[in-house]
Amino acid sequence: MGKNESARIGFRVWLLVLTIFACVPMLLFSVISLGLLLNSQGEVERDRLRRAAASLAGTLERHLAARASMLTAIANSAAAKDGDLRLIYEHAARLVRQYPRLASIILVDESGRTAFSTLHALGTPLPETHAMDLLRYTLQTGQAQVSGVFEGTISHRKVTVLGVALTMDSGARYCLEDVLPVVELEAILAQQHLGEAWTSAIYGAGGDIIACHGPRLLVGEAPADDQGNATATKRPIEHVCEALDGTLVETSLAGVGQWGWTVAVSVPQESFAAPLRRLLVKISLAGALCLLSAILASFWLARRLSRDVSRLATASAALAGGSSSLDGGVIIREMGEVRACLWAAHEREELALHDPLTGLAGRTRFWELARELEGRVKDDPSLGLAVMFIDLDGFKHVNDHHGHARGDWILQRTAAALRESLRDTDVAGRLGGDEFVVSLIAGRGQLRQAATSIAERIVSRVRNLGYGIGCSIGVSLCRNCPPNLERSLSLADQAMYEAKALGKNRYVVREDTAGG
Repeated sequence: MGKNESARIGFRVWLLVLTIFACVPMLLFSVISLGLLLNSQGEVERDRLRRAAASLAGTLERHLAARASMLTAIANSAAAKDGDLRLIYEHAARLVRQYPRLASIILVDESGRTAFSTLHALGTPLPETHAMDLLRYTLQTGQAQVSGVFEGTISHRKVTVLGVALTMDSGARYCLEDVLPVVELEAILAQQHLGEAWTSAIYGAGGDIIACHGPRLLVGEAPADDQGNATATKRPIEHVCEALDGTLVETSLAGVGQWGWTVAVSVPQESFAAPLRRLLVKISLAGALCLLSAILASFWLARRLSRDVSRLATASAALAGGSSSLDGGVIIREMGEVRACLWAAHEREELALHDPLTGLAGRTRFWELARELEGRVKDDPSLGLAVMFIDLDGFKHVNDHHGHARGDWILQRTAAALRESLRDTDVAGRLGGDEFVVSLIAGRGQLRQAATSIAERIVSRVRNLGYGIGCSIGVSLCRNCPPNLERSLSLADQAMYEAKALGKNRYVVREDTAGG
């Protein structure tokens, strides 16, 4: 018995040594890979910073170019050449009404006097412009340009102005200006969704801050000189620099085309390096856990193998003694049986979740997926939920006169028509028989158009299956009330019956106006 015990202890030790030797190459590989990863990750993040700045600069350049094109169209119009201020004013006012993002358009003569502003009626006396540098530049060069930030004399808020030259046939010269509120530029910065710790800013040609979004890492109030006049804030330095509060930040700059503006995108170096440190900690912990798991697994496996060998030896001895009981291999067989049971359970679950005939989601799976869409609508008030209830017209006739095989073919082709008609984010399922359901989400303003477009495609494709088959679709839209999937499906079911009553092979849309 002592020899047997010594053999068992030796077996465990050898298995532990084997485990450690097997882990050492992997640990070395992990350390080397981690070093290479940390070296490259920093450059990846800096490249992301540069691409963010370039993307933001491109967005601003396109925005300014579009606004300049609208002003140029007015400046080149026949009314501008004829010097008809009334027609120029009406043209500008129409643009402001047509494009709500346009704050106002003003016309300034060579002396700086404001001829008109779309914020006031034509002929209203108006103060002189503050953007004299812009006026002189555009009249001298004939090129479009933007000004620095100042408080508008008419709007009385922080603005910058984009101006183009307007020359009449009489020789009179004006500057046609589009007023860009700073809040509009800040909104463009905010739309980039760079991250909470990221700062984006726009600097003017003189280094003054035009607009800023995010933590004020690199920007602040412009310092004052000895006379109390504000001076331009120093431009940020690309890559590593020190912010106003002493924080080290990574910054990338990009010029905004011909406009003289510069976009700065920055992130604190602490935040910049945090993902690398977290990655290092995670990999270290994972390596330690893997090694510990391997050691524990080796002890467990050694104990299990020793026990199994002992059982097999005992059973062999019993068999040699004339006993018919042989217990060896029972554990392995049971593990195989457990695996077989699990696989069978998995197959049953798959049958419950997916319709085997059409491949669409079954009732249970459809509700799971539709609940996810319902949750997204609850979390985002800008979204709306649409539910469609689809029932085939003429399906019973096909089953009765052409057989169930042809009926199954119709169901399969209907499922294919649904897949071809839906977007990747939409959910389709088969409730049973010839009843299908669809759930989708879209922006509240686009929900009706998205749902009716899909419904039209489904009706058209099902109609083309032949055998007199069509479909009636009920559509419920939930845009202005809390989404409720059960209520929407019930409303869609009612709308489907309305579609059948109206002659079938069509869809009916109903708005969900319930309060809760």
